[in-house]
Amino acid sequence: MILNRLQQSLNNLSKAERRIAEAILKDPATVVHMTTAELARAADVSDPMVSRLCRTVGCRSFPDLKVQLASSMASGNSYISSTVSAGDSSEEIAHKIIGANMNGLEYLRSGLDLQAIDKAIEIIRDAKRIEIFGMGGCASIAADAQNRFFRSGIPTVCYEDTLKQRMAAASATEGTAVLIITFTGRTKDMIETAEIVKRAGGDLIAITATDSPIAKLADVAISSASELEDTTIYVPMVTRIVILTIIDILTTGLALQMGPDIETRLQLIKHSLDLTKVAK
Repeated sequence: MILNRLQQSLNNLSKAERRIAEAILKDPATVVHMTTAELARAADVSDPMVSRLCRTVGCRSFPDLKVQLASSMASGNSYISSTVSAGDSSEEIAHKIIGANMNGLEYLRSGLDLQAIDKAIEIIRDAKRIEIFGMGGCASIAADAQNRFFRSGIPTVCYEDTLKQRMAAASATEGTAVLIITFTGRTKDMIETAEIVKRAGGDLIAITATDSPIAKLADVAISSASELEDTTIYVPMVTRIVILTIIDILTTGLALQMGPDIETRLQLIKHSLDLTKVAK
């Protein structure tokens, strides 16, 4: 655990690194919600020194360290969120949830696999159709992805029913881009569906845990950042925000690659709704 690593490394750190480590150990719950600059000020060191300490103790970045801190402190007794505690006021809940989401997006920015993003956009751009699968908590995310991707002009469907997913997977021939969205990548039905896609010859993109069976099956795997919270216990909050942001990145990147024609299509789609609204 990160707290143990920090404690055990104190005697081997430089003076500046030690001040940072001691500030973290003194109040880890507060540090989880700090920015790099805030922690640097609290420890009276430069901002780059915070990043240096993170690497020294085996973390990729400060957001990564904060994720490990939050995991270390989670009690595991709440099925709501690892961020909040019983008795928190509305102000504390808002501060903690917003802070956790901000940390999640910082974590995504520092660790996003841009090569995987580029490859996924390329597959989708060249696809004849897009099929999106999501189950449980990922079903609504998959529906949102369908709402974004169909605007590209590429036929796009979304399935949350397991049997429909399997049938669609079996028809996923060359030119079909299948996007599977799953927090853990370990749901048996979804693993079997991914295997069917591969046997049928479709291109498989997965937004999921990078060490999962589905990630290993995928042509392109993009991390869902499921390590930010235990989605087998807690209601997914931060992970959901991260995945929605990844979808925004993919759809925006796709639109930019499709050239000026997409602008005309998006304008027509937008104007098709004009008569559905009352005047201001």
